[in-house]
Formats: sequence, structure tokens, C-alpha cells
Amino acid sequence: MFLDKHIFIKRKCLTKNQCDQLINCIEQSTLVNHENIYYVKHCEFSSNSFPFLLNSLTECVHEYVEKHTFMKRLYYPWGIYGGYNLQKYEPKMSYYGEHMEHGKFEKESHRLLAWMIYLNTVRDGGGTCWPQQKFKSKARAGDLLIWPSGWTHSHYGIVSNTETKYIATGWCSFL
Repeated sequence: MFLDKHIFIKRKCLTKNQCDQLINCIEQSTLVNHENIYYVKHCEFSSNSFPFLLNSLTECVHEYVEKHTFMKRLYYPWGIYGGYNLQKYEPKMSYYGEHMEHGKFEKESHRLLAWMIYLNTVRDGGGTCWPQQKFKSKARAGDLLIWPSGWTHSHYGIVSNTETKYIATGWCSFL
């Protein structure tokens, strides 16, 4: 499903079982705490045990490109970035600051699209807000979102005061 704002949503992109496998990976890993976000740093598609994640993501990126066909003819090759993050937000934690996924560092400057999959359902907040699009998503297990990485799609996490939120997130970048 596409919103008019270039935000793509695929409901139930991953099954509950697949989401639970990724959550178990988070819980069994040594987590890095950075600005109150707990995450498994730099998971690699090439060496992970979750081929369903790359397969589902590839299908959805293809669907995004079919809607925005100019992306097939970009002057530089691009694709799904080889790494991603698995993140855990405890109650009252969130990526509060409005931000974009495109940045000044080399790897950030190559980003074209951002993607995120909610790994659990959060009923008390826990979604994501894109203020310029006047859109808020709900955190529903298995839902994938894809959006442009630049300033036009700045966003921030919505806090849940009572529940933990888990996500998988990454980017499509120029190669």
C-alpha cells in the first residue's frame, strides 16, 4: 500500500514466527546502548541466518520501484545496503529527535531509501511519525515501511510508556 507521500507500507511482510526469531536474536545478543537505543550493531545480510528478511525486503523494494519507475533509470547503481540494525526500545525510550537517514558521513550520504520492520505490536504508542507528511504509523508486528531517506521525510519515534518496541531497520544506497 502506498501513501501519497512516497511512504510504502506492506502489512504482514513478515510472519509472527519470523518476527519472533529476530526478537530472540536481539535478546540473545550483546546489545550496544547508544542514546537509550539498544541494538545489535551491523548485522549483515550475507552472513545472517534470516534469509526471509532479505527475501521479503527485496520483494517490497521491487514493488516500490515499480511504483516509482524513474528509480530503474538512476545514473548510478543502487540496491539494498548489506547491513541493517536490530533495535530494542525499552518503555519510555524512543529515537525522540526528528531526523533524516541521509547524512554527512560517506555511508549516510549514499542512502536513497530507508526501511523499517516492526517486530512486535505496541498498543501504547510505539509507532513512527513523519511530521511533514502528517502521517503516523502504528507499530504492528511484521509491517514494513519504505520511504525516501532525505530531509523531505524526516521522522521520529513515538514513545510507549509501558511497552518494549523491537524493529529491524536499514537502507537502500548507491553502490
